[in-house]
Amino acid sequence: SVFPNPVSNIVAVSSIENIGINSISLTDINGRIVKNSLFENVANVEVNISDLASGMYLMEISSNEGTTTKKIIKN
Repeated sequence: SVFPNPVSNIVAVSSIENIGINSISLTDINGRIVKNSLFENVANVEVNISDLASGMYLMEISSNEGTTTKKIIKN
């Protein structure tokens, strides 16, 4: 799960069923990667996006089980 959404500064990402998060990348509406973070199989992550402009972003979350994409709205 990804929360809160919309977000102002820090977005939290939590995995379910002990599936560890390996990386998170944020892309803007034009497809440019604006933030990329690597992790080592962790269950809960906080990503600071206070430096990004307001708008819509796509958050790609990768784990050993695969990849999912969530839409994030930055206030």
